[in-house]
Amino acid sequence: MEIRQLEAFAAVLTAGSVTAAGRLLERSQPVVSRQIQDLEQRLGFTLFHRTRPHVKLTEKGREFYEEVRPILAGLEVLDARARDIAQGLSRPLRVAATPSLSLSVLPQVIALLEQQQPFFQQKLFIDSLLPDEVIKQVSEGKVDIGLTSLPVDLGTNRLHWSGQAPYMLALPEGHDLADHEVIDLSTIEDQMVVSVFHRYRMRYRQATALMRAHANPNELRRIETASSVNVLSMVRVGLGVGILDPYLAACYPMDGVVVREIQNYIPAMIGVISHTDRPLHAEAPVLIEALRQFVVESVPRFIIGDDSGLPQEHDPFPELSVSE
Repeated sequence: MEIRQLEAFAAVLTAGSVTAAGRLLERSQPVVSRQIQDLEQRLGFTLFHRTRPHVKLTEKGREFYEEVRPILAGLEVLDARARDIAQGLSRPLRVAATPSLSLSVLPQVIALLEQQQPFFQQKLFIDSLLPDEVIKQVSEGKVDIGLTSLPVDLGTNRLHWSGQAPYMLALPEGHDLADHEVIDLSTIEDQMVVSVFHRYRMRYRQATALMRAHANPNELRRIETASSVNVLSMVRVGLGVGILDPYLAACYPMDGVVVREIQNYIPAMIGVISHTDRPLHAEAPVLIEALRQFVVESVPRFIIGDDSGLPQEHDPFPELSVSE
């Protein structure tokens, strides 16, 4: 199996036809066709249904793509790095963060560092991924550090620091409860609740807090979405109230939305990871420490956690959550 065959496979899949793939790769159409045929012969199965003018993956072709996708991504990274080497550029610091943290904490910290002095040389690479993908990218060495929500299975990665702060409640401006500083979830039982879909224990914690606060849990209506920004947008147009992570709440204000503390403590845990066996990029320690310092100083009721990456179940600041 040759790299040029894999490139041809990826190009046909992307472009939708062998002819278009040839233009993309600057190869002739017969050459691309021959490379796909040679790859299929080597694999022992057909990759594409050839229905002119377009092609479509077969079931086995789709399975093969899922297996080869990380390799193709790695080739793209290698190609980009080779161009950097040719130009005498140093290897960039590569960071992966969850969507919420890449919109909130990460840009704030980078801006603060850059105000002091440039903390990276020529290039900084940032990717926005779901927690599982952040872990995977760090494990595979495709990024140097990950800023992610916790808890998750860290695998071969190590945790530099972790910490937690309580989820907040987002309300549309002018809401009846907007003049309250702290809101008990039992007071919103007749309203739609918008939240981010979570895997692992965080989803259980949010659902449990809502169910316990609701007099008739079976009547609770909810919208689950993939993004905290979606939560803010839905709250803004009056669809309901939103359970919002404290990091976006602290760093990403939105017109038409007010944010209040929740009486019922629901911890939102985050942390920074890197691969256990790989040396840290020279520019990484500065960013790791700056991230920790920023959340400690800027996110209300944030506390540093331990090496387990597991949140405390009880409110560390009970005196600050007094119902009105």
